Amino acid sequence: MSTVVASVRSFEFGSLYMSSTVFSATCEHVPFGEFVRSCVERHLSGDWGDCCSDDASRNDAALVDGSRIFSVYDIPSGLYGLDSKVWIITESSREHTTVIFPSEY
Repeated sequence: MSTVVASVRSFEFGSLYMSSTVFSATCEHVPFGEFVRSCVERHLSGDWGDCCSDDASRNDAALVDGSRIFSVYDIPSGLYGLDSKVWIITESSREHTTVIFPSEY
């Protein structure tokens, strides 16, 4: 397993996966790929993005209790037209982290 050390927080995240739709979009649109990469970095450093305050609190607790971590990142207008958000989910097992569009959940 991989571990990312953040200045404030760190957690094991396992293997990183993307849905085929997200992967295709990152290959076809370089700026979108850069956005996704920055979202993954934010997620792994404990920046939960645009999720609601309840989910952010659950994520903070998950760093202690080992439950699932769920981040939401709003896609900037004009960057990618088929979806408006990216979700990043690290499972409670910490075996894998997945990047998906909400429409794929």
